[in-house]
Amino acid sequence: MFDSQTARRLMSIFALASCSIAIIPVAARSQSLPGFTLFSGVEQSDRLSYRLDSGNRSVTDRYKLAIPGSKINRLGAAQITIGYPEYYKGKFDDKAVEVMVGDKSIPIQSVQWDLEGRTIQIDLAQRIKTKGDIEVVLNNVQNPDSAGMFNFTCQVKSSAEFPLARSCGTWILSLD
Repeated sequence: MFDSQTARRLMSIFALASCSIAIIPVAARSQSLPGFTLFSGVEQSDRLSYRLDSGNRSVTDRYKLAIPGSKINRLGAAQITIGYPEYYKGKFDDKAVEVMVGDKSIPIQSVQWDLEGRTIQIDLAQRIKTKGDIEVVLNNVQNPDSAGMFNFTCQVKSSAEFPLARSCGTWILSLD
């Protein structure tokens, strides 16, 4: 029916197509929110968006946590505190934290990971006064061994003169 050269070409095409189809789900594993979440206990207006490079348990991951400019008031942000639940057993690399506004990296004075208080406190070298979105990038995160949904909270302080932290919302992270 087919000569041997045509058969080889068809087999090559089928092999290439099947490999391409197998790669697509791996490339599309990155997760983000907002999405459709039922029964989270967090008001829709308080949900913050995020992206995970992997979103799988027991792997090293990168979390990109967005804070909308509308949540930062005219006083700006000098300190960002991220809280996470007691049942989250992942590990953070406090030396691999970045804060971005657009494509510009913001200098960080210090990052403190408080294991007992379950917080990551990011002190910025200068106060951010922007109407643009702020993105906190947590690199080299070791995801926990268990899958689940984890509510990460965000609080921002404007400066030492105004020491009250204000809530900016919650990231509802989902790990598979």
